[in-house]
Amino acid sequence: MEKLTVRLAEQRAAHDAVFSQRLAALKRLVEIAELDSDQPHHCRRILLAVYNSHEWPLDLTRLRCLDPDLQRAALRVIEWAVYTDRELHEYLPQGNTIMQRFWNIERA
Repeated sequence: MEKLTVRLAEQRAAHDAVFSQRLAALKRLVEIAELDSDQPHHCRRILLAVYNSHEWPLDLTRLRCLDPDLQRAALRVIEWAVYTDRELHEYLPQGNTIMQRFWNIERA
């Protein structure tokens, strides 16, 4: 029983570490998306694709326009979106408001 408890604790710690990395990647993309230049534009479009892929299909060439650290963050966020049981914007304070602001920026 003790081995099982230790193993479960290790699995939980690993899960928490992955969650922290994914949340940090999401926050990084949002932080950059708030700015005004080419990379923020691409970050917004990637975030919008995760938010509503029917309205905002993801053009994978956008990843090529990002610096390597943002590419990794984007891929981490995209992967997370595939496996999570929640919408990613729900992990952010006022996440829906943020995404609606990005939507309006990109529509303009």
